Amino acid sequence: MEITNLEVGNYPDFLVLYNQTFPADQRRFYEDEEHLARFIKEKGGKFHAYAAKDGDLFLGFLSYWTFQGYIYIEHFAVEPEHRGKNIGSKMLNHLFKEAGENVLIEVEPPLDQESKDRIRFYERNGFVKREEIDYMQPPYEKGKKPVRLLLMTHGEVKITGKDDMKEMLHDVYNLNE
Repeated sequence: MEITNLEVGNYPDFLVLYNQTFPADQRRFYEDEEHLARFIKEKGGKFHAYAAKDGDLFLGFLSYWTFQGYIYIEHFAVEPEHRGKNIGSKMLNHLFKEAGENVLIEVEPPLDQESKDRIRFYERNGFVKREEIDYMQPPYEKGKKPVRLLLMTHGEVKITGKDDMKEMLHDVYNLNE
């Protein structure tokens, strides 16, 4: 398995997994591969994505943003048939090594077995729940709903609430507060 920067040739696989994995209210809308390419180019080096591959086989992706004091993982998914093979942990370790140890992520609250398993995965990889922060993910665009999520951090992410996340909320969700 190799982890590389997401390349144009991976865009179709990325879009299929992205759209299958995340509910509409928890993802931005990409019309097609060209729209994705424009989005990446427009974000001026703040937005990045990795692809995990085994030869030509696309295994998953991790997309993230770089902000002052932390990395924010926006979306992270492994193909369902390849989960449980340590691919996700390897992708996180690659991120820690290449981009930094201070990482923020949003996860669904532990309301069902899948969300509980996901939280345990992150905890096994060094993340801690930040339950003291009441967090609502803003809508990605008009017509989408905000989503109550739980924040988790890895390393020394110094946030105590929304005020400490203004840059992220502005750049990711176009929120100007």
